Amino acid sequence: MRPATAAAAVGRPSSSGSSVASSVRTNESFDGILASPASSRTSLESWNSGPRRPDHGWQRPTPIKQYRRKRETGELFAVLPEEVLGLMLDELRRLHLKPDSTSCATCMMRDLCSVSLSARKFLKVARVALYEDIQLVGADSPLQKKRYKLGFGSRLVLLRRTLRSNPELAAMVRCLKAPAVPQGIALDLYQNLVASVVMACPNFERLVGFHHNHDHSFNRLFHALSTRHKLKEMYWTIDASQFQRKRRMSNAAALLNSDNLRYQEVPGDLLPEQSEAFLELHADWEDLKILSIHCLPGATLTPVSLIPDILSRLPSLESLHLSHLPITAFNDANLLSLPSLQTLTLSHLPGVSSEGLSSFARRPSSRSIRKLTLQHVDVDSLPALAQIFSNFTSLETFSLVQSSPPILPPNEMIWLFPYLASPSLRKLHWDITSNQAWANPADSILAKSVAAGGFPALWMLRTPNDPEGIFQALCKPTESIETSSDKFRGLISKCTSRQPEPPATPTTPSTPRTPSKVSPSSSGLSFPMGDQLIPSKASSDLGRARLAAQGRLEAARQSPRFVVSVTAEDGSELERYGLAGFLGQVESQVRYHLGPDPGATDESGGLVDVADVLLADGGEKLGPGAGAGGTSSRGGPGTGEGCVGRWNSWSSGAAVDKKDRDRWWHTERGRWRAVTLS
Repeated sequence: MRPATAAAAVGRPSSSGSSVASSVRTNESFDGILASPASSRTSLESWNSGPRRPDHGWQRPTPIKQYRRKRETGELFAVLPEEVLGLMLDELRRLHLKPDSTSCATCMMRDLCSVSLSARKFLKVARVALYEDIQLVGADSPLQKKRYKLGFGSRLVLLRRTLRSNPELAAMVRCLKAPAVPQGIALDLYQNLVASVVMACPNFERLVGFHHNHDHSFNRLFHALSTRHKLKEMYWTIDASQFQRKRRMSNAAALLNSDNLRYQEVPGDLLPEQSEAFLELHADWEDLKILSIHCLPGATLTPVSLIPDILSRLPSLESLHLSHLPITAFNDANLLSLPSLQTLTLSHLPGVSSEGLSSFARRPSSRSIRKLTLQHVDVDSLPALAQIFSNFTSLETFSLVQSSPPILPPNEMIWLFPYLASPSLRKLHWDITSNQAWANPADSILAKSVAAGGFPALWMLRTPNDPEGIFQALCKPTESIETSSDKFRGLISKCTSRQPEPPATPTTPSTPRTPSKVSPSSSGLSFPMGDQLIPSKASSDLGRARLAAQGRLEAARQSPRFVVSVTAEDGSELERYGLAGFLGQVESQVRYHLGPDPGATDESGGLVDVADVLLADGGEKLGPGAGAGGTSSRGGPGTGEGCVGRWNSWSSGAAVDKKDRDRWWHTERGRWRAVTLS
């Protein structure tokens, strides 16, 4: 029946006849092999046609040798994607500009130029890495200024010439770090040069390292920035206009002629055309993400609806920083009109009250805030802070700095802890500067809330003013808190007190500043800004806080948790010593941190203030021995503080060839680091 059935299946006219026939033939051959062992041996012998050794049995055939084709030069490099090459150049940039590097931005740009000339495929990626974030740090080379016959800004002039002649390169520029204003050069001329470079970049996003005051008069730099549609950051330093300055002088004269000591000077309002012009500068910034507004003494932004109108034109805004705005410029009503933000900084705003903060915390748009900083807003209500912690569901970083502690209402008591609680808070900065000898009630309530589990996600706590160590006792124990510079603060202060101090210039964040002899509770600190002064209330010094915390650690080691007694066979005590003398809780995950943020100083309490962004040079300025131009491009000895191009000559040893030195060494320049508020 099988052959007939198979034949019928093969002969049946159908669309699947060929597949059926093949399956039948396969089955027949398989059945034949199973039925005939001889045929199976024949097939195996035919497959193994090689000679058989009787001593080792059957052997596999010798494999055929395969010869690989010799690859052409650069064939593997040609198949690498541009993304991989971009990551390689990003790593090169990181090695040059990391904090502990001996290189600088000039060495980084020279290496990127060398990479662009090494291969045709590297050219496109290296150009993007070179022109996307341009950093011009330090003084211009004297030989360059002599060659092009330029008194100042030779690098900016050459950059402007390159960008104007090559629109493709100009479209790559996103960020520009302009050099500091040279000494003896008019500020208007220099900022006009910077403005011309900005106008040559259609996709410009950030201008860092160069800030100028805005006095509501026409300025080419601010006009150039207002035309950049893709701008991402803007830092305003508002100065008083001529009309406001006259109004301020008249108020001061009235104060001298009157006996009213409670008189408070209020800056005069802006003219309607000045307010409208300032509003129009924000018309095309649809991609702006960071906005900072700081008012100098005597300056303001009026009418009171001006700031809400500005924010309504910035749909992409994420970070807002407001500093020293008078009550006529920002109040509780403006606070309630803020859009959804991720970072909010309120510093020295007399128009903001605890009631306004409570109402702001209950708004749905405030739930998106991740970082909130309140500096000298004088929050006098502890329930307002409780509402902020409970309603800001996305809050991760909170900072509070003020002189007086927040208190409870007269008829309110705390029956259950934690009173202050936030399930999302990770970093907490708490600095109440008034009490220097004992903890205030707000400190005790916060410490009890932390101990009761009110902040389960908290991992970093910074309390510069912790006189009784109640916060330090809640954190994870540590072996040491003080730094190497803290041990020599007394010696440094004695040495520097014999010499006259240099002119008032901001010190770099990396250089430890000598603590002043003024008590931390005093309010005599001020920061110069041209011919103005930015008054600032005192913050607790982190250097002194570390010394006090280290003293509490050493005192805790003298009180051990366990006492070990070694006795002899007759019961007499041979030795007695203590173990586990520490301060803190072993099971705690909170780290007691008393170090400043990147770019901040110990004297400012560790927080980055507007003075650190607008005044600090970030390490660009060299010592007094460098002068205005530093060393020559031939590679002189320099001051030892900046970089002269030795990054590319370390492998050659101490004896460097003169041609190699002239090729790589450059004018001595500082190692600049950006300081941001966000």
